[in-house]
Amino acid sequence: MHRAFHVAIADDWEMSLGLGEYEAATRGLAYEPGGFIRATTRDGVQGVLDSKYQDLMLPLILVCIDTDALAASGVPVDHEAGSTTVRIDGPLPSGDPEVIRELIPLHRSQQGWLAPARLDE
Repeated sequence: MHRAFHVAIADDWEMSLGLGEYEAATRGLAYEPGGFIRATTRDGVQGVLDSKYQDLMLPLILVCIDTDALAASGVPVDHEAGSTTVRIDGPLPSGDPEVIRELIPLHRSQQGWLAPARLDE
């Protein structure tokens, strides 16, 4: 199993559960046909939090995705070699426990958002 991680605004994720699909590419960008959902490897989580979410005060969650299961469901996944970037070329099936392996609430310190200390890949 290979994992990728997507930072989601908790309310956006909750709304996706009723629809069965999550379609936010990243903060402020919806997934559109021809576009992609941005994810990262374990080593890139803190960088994403620092660069995209530092000023945000809304609750965030880290969506842990089994990229093998996602690809098997028909959603292409591309991990750029030597990069922390993972490109997901379709909506995430938010209610599929084979694909969405874990949801981790993120915590904010005075310095900003903190990646979880331990993440499995």
